[in-house]
Amino acid sequence: MRIRRSSRFENELGEIIDYIAKDKKSAAKEFNRNLQSAIETLIDNPNKGRLNEDGYRELVHKGYTVPYLIDDEIILILGIFNQNEWKQK
Repeated sequence: MRIRRSSRFENELGEIIDYIAKDKKSAAKEFNRNLQSAIETLIDNPNKGRLNEDGYRELVHKGYTVPYLIDDEIILILGIFNQNEWKQK
């Protein structure tokens, strides 16, 4: 399996990293590093995340939810959010 990150995910993650970095840059780097490691674990266990009623799965990491789809040999990371409801576009 391969992981592909959508541009929406990259944009949303960038906003989160920027927000964390305002307080502490090292915490932002650590959050990103740990999140990327958590996402990489999906390669070996793609069904790890909880199944959402809309048909995609959700990986939860430190209070943030990362929705993703499994399609043949690709895991598509759709976005990332915290507390607010995420809408698939």
